[in-house]
Amino acid sequence: GVLNTAAAELGAELVPDPVREKRLRQYLTAQGIDCRLAAYYDQAGHLRLELEGAGLVPLRTEEGTAKLSKLVNFPLRAVEEGRRDRLVLVQSEPLMAVAGVAAKKKDGQTVSGDTGAWFKHDDGSLYVLLCDGMGSGSLAEQESALAVRLLEQFLRAGVRPENALRTLNSALALRNDEAAGGFTTIDLLRVDLFTGKGALFKLGAAPTYVRHEGRTRKLTGQTLPAGLAVGQGVKPDVLPLELTAGDWLVMAS
Repeated sequence: GVLNTAAAELGAELVPDPVREKRLRQYLTAQGIDCRLAAYYDQAGHLRLELEGAGLVPLRTEEGTAKLSKLVNFPLRAVEEGRRDRLVLVQSEPLMAVAGVAAKKKDGQTVSGDTGAWFKHDDGSLYVLLCDGMGSGSLAEQESALAVRLLEQFLRAGVRPENALRTLNSALALRNDEAAGGFTTIDLLRVDLFTGKGALFKLGAAPTYVRHEGRTRKLTGQTLPAGLAVGQGVKPDVLPLELTAGDWLVMAS
């Protein structure tokens, strides 16, 4: 599944933008910056700029990014790649998410068995993960932390949520068979910050609550926690949703 998805993405046609590329080249030449440049739209139709060469430092500043944004008439943000000779700028998302966390350990325990994380992908997707290791204390914490770490690595690498969850479920089930671990619930939220559309993916997770214009609705799944069953028939609950400015979404364990 991962390879098929990657093949489809590699085979997809990227749409160049010669007008914006020419405008950027003229600006860079005037600034004395000699670099290779590509301006194109990705599979989702969002503008992406890739620059490679020496002298990119002035473009990495807030002022430099703002000038490039004005030139292409799109808000841009830099994608950190850890290379001084390469700069990638992508179209900035119109929506922003603010996250808050509250946690409580079980009475008598020194650690919580729950683990959470959130991050934004380069394509403008926001991911929020919440896993509840079965049981309590350090063993439960180890299981939930492992699930979050593996799931985050899959998603950051571009693996689709359904494929990532199936793979993770199989890995946890194998650990169960070898008596090396237990099982964990998985609650995964993906939201496109360009459109507000997304979905909740659940494996045995608690209900999620969405607050919109003063009304609250409850989203509930039916599947078992990850690691209890294995096979092609194991699929997460997928609950589509669409968020707008001012909405609240509460995930709980």
